[in-house]
Amino acid sequence: LLNATPFDDTDACDAADASTEDIAKRAASKLSTLTARTSASYTTSSIPPQKVGHSGHLSAETLRNQHDVPELQGAPGITHAQKYLFDLNGYIVLKNVFSPEEVQSANEAVDHHTPTEMHERKSQLRTSGLYGRESKALAGDGNTGRFDMGGMLGWDSPHNSTFRRVLAHPTLAPILNELLGVGYRLDHSPLLIAQEQGSEGHTLHGGAITEAGEPAWPLAYEFRHGKMRNQLLTVCLQLTPANAGDGGFCAVPGSHKSNYSIPPALADLADEELAQVVRQPVAMPGDVLIFSEATLHGTLPWTAAHQRRTVIYRFAPAGSAYGRGYLAANRGAEALWPETTLEGMTEDQRAVMLPPYHPRMNRPYLDGEGEVVKAKAREPFKVEFDEKVFGTRYF
Repeated sequence: LLNATPFDDTDACDAADASTEDIAKRAASKLSTLTARTSASYTTSSIPPQKVGHSGHLSAETLRNQHDVPELQGAPGITHAQKYLFDLNGYIVLKNVFSPEEVQSANEAVDHHTPTEMHERKSQLRTSGLYGRESKALAGDGNTGRFDMGGMLGWDSPHNSTFRRVLAHPTLAPILNELLGVGYRLDHSPLLIAQEQGSEGHTLHGGAITEAGEPAWPLAYEFRHGKMRNQLLTVCLQLTPANAGDGGFCAVPGSHKSNYSIPPALADLADEELAQVVRQPVAMPGDVLIFSEATLHGTLPWTAAHQRRTVIYRFAPAGSAYGRGYLAANRGAEALWPETTLEGMTEDQRAVMLPPYHPRMNRPYLDGEGEVVKAKAREPFKVEFDEKVFGTRYF
C-alpha cells in the first residue's frame, strides 16, 4: 500500500529527519485520501445504483461476465427439504411427477416394442455375480435374468412422448440444474430395466470409493461454496409399483460421502449385518427417483407378481461425460470436430481431441511421455448385447 501511495518530494527531503511514527501517520493520511477518492469514483460513475451492493461494492450481477455460467431466472424449483435429503442420503424420490395418462402412454409404448426390442440378460450377462463373485442373496430364482430395452427416444410419436419429456420436464429441470449445474446434458442412452418375478438383482456398485480403495472420480459428489455437484446423476422414471419388499432399486444412504472402500460382502449382500444398511425406496408409477452415481446402489431380486418397469437416464454436467452414445450414429469418435481442425494432427494429438466419454468406452489416452496408449477393448459379448439393446456399439 505504501508503494501504491509514494511520498512526494517534500516527504523525501523530510524523511531523514522524521520519526518512524511521523512517517506512519503521513502514509495513513495519504491512504485515507486515496481510499476516499476511489470510493467516490464508484459512487459517482455511470454504474446504476441497483448494480452496487449494500457495502458499496459492485454486485454479483455486475461482476458476472460472458464466461460465467448463466444465472438462472425464476423460482429455484428445489426445496430446502429436498436439498437436505439429497445431501443426507444421496437420493430423493419425487412423487407424482408424471400423470397417470403419461404413465399409461409409456407402458403402452413398452408393450408395443417388447416383442422385438426387450432382451433378457443371460449367462455371462447376468448381473448378480459380477466381479467374479456369485451372490446367493441377489440370484433371484437362479434362472430368470434382468430384461433391458433401449431406443425409446427414437420411437415414433406418440410412443416417444413421455420418455422425451424427462429431458426438460419443468419439475425435473431446475433440480437437475441444482445438482449438475446449468447446461446439464444427457450422458447415457436411456434404458428400460424390467424384472419378472424371480428375476435376479444386481451387485451393488457405484459409490464414492471403489472396492480397490481408489476415489471414483467419474462418479464424484461434492459440496462446495453452498452448492451440490454430481459428476454423474441418474434419473429413474417409475412405470409400475415398487412397494416395500418388492425388490428393485436399492441403495446405501449416505454412501456418496464415504471415505472408505466398499466391503465386497456388502456389494454382494453376503453379510447380514452389513446388509442392514441397504434400503429399497418405495416408488409408485409416475414417481421419479434421482440418485448420485457416487451413492452405492444396486438391484434386489424382484418378488412381486407384476413386472417391474423403471426407465433410467444418466445426466452429466455440461462439460463432462461418461458414456459416448451421443456421437451421432457412432460415425467416429472425432465426428464433432471440423475436419480442418484435425487435418494433419498426429495420432497422439487426435487422442486429446476426442469428445468427453469415459475411458471404459474404448478411449485411447496419452501416457507420461505424451504418446498415445491404445484403448483396452470391451468384451465382445458386451458389445454384441449393446448393439441388440441400443442399435449401436455403445450406450
